[in-house]
Amino acid sequence: MKVQDILDALSTSEIVQELMVLVLVEDPGKPGIARQSIFERRICLYITEAFGKGFRSYSYHIQKDGKMVRRWDNAPHWPERKTFPHHYHLHSEKEALECREFFAIDVLQEIRDLIKSEGC
Repeated sequence: MKVQDILDALSTSEIVQELMVLVLVEDPGKPGIARQSIFERRICLYITEAFGKGFRSYSYHIQKDGKMVRRWDNAPHWPERKTFPHHYHLHSEKEALECREFFAIDVLQEIRDLIKSEGC
């Protein structure tokens, strides 16, 4: 995945209402992005992602009304999880659940589902 892939996925999504690139690093050795996107129903997505040769660090953090809804990341904090380092947090930082590796396109689908369910 490249920085441009993330930008393209967000900028062409029908559910994104506003985009703000907070930081964009285009260093060939370690490109990265920090971005905030605003969706319907006051849902906000914060993306932090950096990658290089054999390296990827990511965090997709969804908030609604200033409170965490969920976050997917690969910070190495939960080594006992079968999917280590990939995990997600649901409403709290205190517990991590197992999940596969996540990408921007996956998070956009999760947000579509949240908007449809109106349960977030």
